[in-house]
Amino acid sequence: MEEEKTDCDSAHAQMCQPILTLQALLDFDQGPHPWKNLVEPIAPRSRSRHLGDRYQVLEFADGPVTQVANESRPQVLLCHDFKGNYLNDRYINGVQGEERWVDYRFYNWAAIDIFCYFSHHFVTVPTLQWLNCAHRNGVKVIGTLIVEHKNVQLLRDILQSEEFMRRVVEALVTVSKVCQFHGWLLNVECGLETGKVGLLRDFVQLLTERCHAEIPGSLVIWYDAIAKTGRLEWQNELNSANDAFFLACDGIFLNYAWDRQKLERTESYIRNYCPDRRLDVYVGIDVFGRSQKAQMDTHAPLEQVLSFPFSVALFAPGWTFESLEESSRRDRLEPDDRNVLFLQMNDRFWNRLWRHLYVRGPVQLPFYSSFCLGSGKFYNRLGRTQSAECWFNLAKQHFQPTIPYTPPLEYGTRNDPLAHWTHHFDGALDGGSCLKLRNDARDKRLFACDFPCDDDLIVCYAHRRSNPTAIDLGLVLKAYCGRRHECLRIVCANADCHVGERSNEVRALPLDKEQSLQLLKLGATSQLPLADTVNGWDIRYYYLSAERLPVGIRIVDIGIKLHKEPDAHENDHALLGAIHLQAGIPAHRDRLLQRTVLVFDRPE
Repeated sequence: MEEEKTDCDSAHAQMCQPILTLQALLDFDQGPHPWKNLVEPIAPRSRSRHLGDRYQVLEFADGPVTQVANESRPQVLLCHDFKGNYLNDRYINGVQGEERWVDYRFYNWAAIDIFCYFSHHFVTVPTLQWLNCAHRNGVKVIGTLIVEHKNVQLLRDILQSEEFMRRVVEALVTVSKVCQFHGWLLNVECGLETGKVGLLRDFVQLLTERCHAEIPGSLVIWYDAIAKTGRLEWQNELNSANDAFFLACDGIFLNYAWDRQKLERTESYIRNYCPDRRLDVYVGIDVFGRSQKAQMDTHAPLEQVLSFPFSVALFAPGWTFESLEESSRRDRLEPDDRNVLFLQMNDRFWNRLWRHLYVRGPVQLPFYSSFCLGSGKFYNRLGRTQSAECWFNLAKQHFQPTIPYTPPLEYGTRNDPLAHWTHHFDGALDGGSCLKLRNDARDKRLFACDFPCDDDLIVCYAHRRSNPTAIDLGLVLKAYCGRRHECLRIVCANADCHVGERSNEVRALPLDKEQSLQLLKLGATSQLPLADTVNGWDIRYYYLSAERLPVGIRIVDIGIKLHKEPDAHENDHALLGAIHLQAGIPAHRDRLLQRTVLVFDRPE
C-alpha cells in the first residue's frame, strides 16, 4: 500500500499497492492508509464436515451429521498468484468497463482455510477487494514477504543487526494490524552467508511471536527454499535441513517437486520429532503443473497428500482463467462467452477436488446472500438497475454456496440429476448475478450450515420463474437433532406444494402479505422487502416456530428444489435472487397465525 508521490497521487490513493522497499516498510506507520477502516471482520463459520462423494445432494435418512474441529483435519491454503496480481483487484472501489468484468473470481471458499495473496514484490499487502471477499466467506488472509536472488542485498539489509531485524519485524506486524490480515508467508529464495542463518531463524521466530501477541489467530508460514546451510536448496520434504525454520513458526509450505518417498520421509520425521504438528506441513501443489501432474488432474496429487494426512497448499488456481486466455483471443470471444467458459472450467476443476475436502458454512444470523460473484454487466439493488456499466469488485461478492456447480459437460447431459444450478449474469436481485436452476431432480445442496432454531426462524427468498404456472422453486431445510440423530425435511415453497408421506417431512406455510407486515410491526427486520413482489421478483416469507421442538435443534443444510408440472417445457427455469434467514420473535409468535410449528415427534 505504498504511496507514490507523483501527479497521480489521488489515483494512487484509490488503489492498494505492494511495499517495494525496505525504507517504505519501515515508514509504513506514518500513513496515510485510506482503506484501513473499510476492511470487514471475518464472518464466523461452522465446524468442519466431510460430505464425501454425494456432496451435491441433500439426504434425509436418520443418522449422525458428523462435524469435526477445524484444527483436527488437514488445512487448505490457497496461494493466489495471478499474473503478478494487483490488477483489477487493486482498486479500492472496484473498476468499470466492458472488458473488465470478466476476470478471475474465486468463489469456492467453503473448502479454504487460509488465503495467501502472492506477488513477486518485496511485501505483498492483500488488496481490500480480496480481504473483504475472503472475510465475508469466513476465510483468513495472509500476505507475502519475498526476497529473491535478484535482491539478495535486501535480505542482508534486514539481517544487518539484531536491532534492525527487530524493527523490520515490528513494521511487518504493523502492516498486518493496520490492514487487518492474519500474518505472513515468508518466501526467502536466495542464498545467505552461513553466519547469518541463525539470525534469519530468529527473525522467523520473533515475527511469529509478535504476530501471535498482537493479532489473535494469526500465523506465519515458511516456504521451503533456503536450507540451514544458507544455500538455496529446495528440500521438497521436511527434514533436518529445513526443520529449524519450521520449528520457529506455524507451518512450512513444501516446494512442489515431492514424491511419495519424500512424503513418507516427512511423515517419519513428524512421527519421531513433533507428532502434534503433522497438520502444520502444507504440501505444495502447483496447479500449472510444475513438478507434479496437476491442472485438471490436481485431484491426483491432492489425494496423495491427504492420504498421509498432511495439509495442502494449492498454488495458482487462477490457471482455470489464464489457461483460456490465448484461445479466447484467437477465437475473438465476446465477454459473455469468455465468462461462461471460465465458469465451466473453474467448476469442473473444483468438482474434481471437492470429495476430498472438508467444508465449512455460515453460522451467524441474520444471514443474507444474493449469490453475486463480484462482477457483472450491470449493478442492481432489489431488482432495479442502479448502474448499467460493466463492473468488477470482489468486495461485493456475497457468501457463496458450499459446493461447486456441476456443469452438464461433466456428466454428459443437461438433464443429468447431478447437474445443479449455475451462475446467471443476465439478471440479478442484488449485484450482478444470481443462481439459475433448470434441473428438477432431487434436493440440491446450497449451503452446509449450522443455524440454531431455539429462537424460531424467519426464512425468506426472492425468485423469478420463466413459467410460473408450470414450475415452482422452493427452499429445503434440513433440521437435525444431535441427541437422537434424527432429521426433519422442511419444504418452503408455494402454498399447495406437494410433500411426501414421510414422517420426517413438513411443508412450511408462506405468510400472506398481511402476516408479513405483522412481522414488521413486531420488530422484525429484513434485507428483502416485506412484500409479495419487488421489481419482478417474487418474495416468500415463512415463520418456523420452535415451540414444540426440543432444545438444540439446528439447521445443518439449506437446499433448493425445482418442481415442474407435466406440461412444463424442458427449458423452463427459475432464478434464485437471494435468501435471508434470521432469528424469530418467539415472545410474539402467537400473533402469527400462519406460522409453521416444527415437530420432531415421530408416529408410533
